[in-house]
Amino acid sequence: MTMRAAIYTRVSTVGQSTERQSRALRAYAQARDWTIVREVEEMASGAAQKRPLREEVLHLARARAIDAILVQTLDRWGRSVQDLVLTMAELEALGVVFVVPGHIDMGTPMGRMLAHFLGAVAEFERELVRERVRSGLDNARAKGKRLGRPPVAPARIAFALQLLLQGRTYQQAAQKAGVSVTTLLRARRKAA
Repeated sequence: MTMRAAIYTRVSTVGQSTERQSRALRAYAQARDWTIVREVEEMASGAAQKRPLREEVLHLARARAIDAILVQTLDRWGRSVQDLVLTMAELEALGVVFVVPGHIDMGTPMGRMLAHFLGAVAEFERELVRERVRSGLDNARAKGKRLGRPPVAPARIAFALQLLLQGRTYQQAAQKAGVSVTTLLRARRKAA
């Protein structure tokens, strides 16, 4: 059975070209006798939350319309180590091979091991971040700093409650008084 592949290329700015990426990935697919069913070229920052063409490729994987995703380098695909690991885990569960030619091939035992290693590194990174945040919060508390949002002035809450009594919606009253809807709901329950 011939493998069906999607090629994903990305550049960050308008002046850049995906030509080199596309040429190398097409040659790789041809050497492995894979059929390219979709090739996308996205122009977006690697940190961008919205990358519709990447989502389109993932949709193809979820629909089982492809067997492999080809990407020139890891940074072309993922926003972070965590994002890469989560995506690779999803693709592995779907039975879709993720390939960065010359580096990672999830279709091989070595490629899967490397992906699991990246997962361990990502987990370690998350733990370090959590530890630093906890330490920073403890340090701030030790210095007597008040954490969280500053308290809302009682006059603003009273004004918002008055607006509710005048028939305004929670959204309207909260916006006009400069408080959150949650704060207003809490004050209304407390007043009742």
